[in-house]
Amino acid sequence: MKILNIYLKIIFLLTLFLVPAGCDNKIEDDPCLKTKWPLAKEFEIKLAVHIKDTNPLLSGGSVGSQKPEDFESMVVSGTIEKFECSGETDGTVNLGNTYLTIGVDDPAPIDVAKSYWIGHVVYVYDFDNDKDYLNLNLTVTITMTDGQSYTCNFSEKADSLKIIQVPQEMYYYILLDVYSDSWVKV
Repeated sequence: MKILNIYLKIIFLLTLFLVPAGCDNKIEDDPCLKTKWPLAKEFEIKLAVHIKDTNPLLSGGSVGSQKPEDFESMVVSGTIEKFECSGETDGTVNLGNTYLTIGVDDPAPIDVAKSYWIGHVVYVYDFDNDKDYLNLNLTVTITMTDGQSYTCNFSEKADSLKIIQVPQEMYYYILLDVYSDSWVKV
């Protein structure tokens, strides 16, 4: 009986050592798993555009066309697309055209002066990962006080850190600070 107990103990100990050695300890590393949030967050987002005053001078020739931030009117069009950490996308959404005129359209009520809403649409996106982002591609055309028009293409990636809550509101915004050294006269 003692010999049987010794053999059973040896078999039990060998089993303990052999079973883990037979398993593959290498688990696939999912890069999205490391940055995944415990709970997804839904953002109701409006887009705001602002022409940075640090833009290079436009090549207009007359005094009114030297600084893009001094525009008289602006047309903004483009697309927005949500990308998941995994590379999946929700598809491209067309932003349509937004027409803004200084003195007629009120600036957006956000912390950056002379910022304007792009349209009146609220875009709703769920974020559940640090690496989720929105890709925005815009075409901005400005008309200066002297009647000359300039256009530029502008792209920006906006992750959850660039989505800011509108002061004293329940929705959020993304500020698109348009900076371009390639304004082209139209």
